[in-house]
Amino acid sequence: MSENILRKILDTKSAEVALLKTYNLKEKYRELSSQLPPTRRFHAALRRPSGSPLRLIAELKKASPSRGTMVDNFNPTHLAESYRSIGACAYSVLTDEKFFQGKADYLSHVKMMFPLPVLRKDFIIDECQVYESRLIGADAILLIVAALSRLQLQELMFLAHSLELEVLVEVHSETELQVALDSGAKLIGINNRNLMDFSVDLHTSLKLKPLIPAGVVTVSESGIKTQDDLQLIDSAGFDAVLIGEGLLNQEKLNYKWQ
Repeated sequence: MSENILRKILDTKSAEVALLKTYNLKEKYRELSSQLPPTRRFHAALRRPSGSPLRLIAELKKASPSRGTMVDNFNPTHLAESYRSIGACAYSVLTDEKFFQGKADYLSHVKMMFPLPVLRKDFIIDECQVYESRLIGADAILLIVAALSRLQLQELMFLAHSLELEVLVEVHSETELQVALDSGAKLIGINNRNLMDFSVDLHTSLKLKPLIPAGVVTVSESGIKTQDDLQLIDSAGFDAVLIGEGLLNQEKLNYKWQ
């Protein structure tokens, strides 16, 4: 793929945000904040005690720009129950509609039905999306360094924390990792997928992990499909993995999560 897929997604997202702003979600949050349940501890769920297995963030994803529709009869609550039964410690729910066929309602339903913390997986570029995330039931949000300026990242992190949302900061390069660390990220996801062309290289995780200070919870994201892949990530000392497509073929992973 020669096109810049991330740029295409962000252009569409900017138009969506313009519409979302008309709903005045900041004011709606202020009206409803006292009625919202407390968020669940996403960071604590991912921290891996010494000698224990990798933590699993199970991703609920119907489609992607690179694969198209992956699950024809997509039922997020059925998938969520299946993944909880194998030992998932948290969920990642895609809410982007145009490129991933996600919905905010998917997240709300999963949060209502199951006790695990839920990450909102989307392309968040504006504060109105952070307020929306809290209102639909997210416990944590994904912020992608490649999609934001340094100032935007810091401002959105600050806002999220003020709303009791935890933040998984996603990076793909040494430069992005340094931005995340300088911004105070305590939960960092290394995306093995290049969002410009959606190519995958697991060695991205192996290259960047040694540069992250002790005490920062680390997650390897994307492209993890086999037992060998998991062993690579496990031996590198990650706390957790975020897996979507790979869980559709669980027998290839053959990993004891609990």
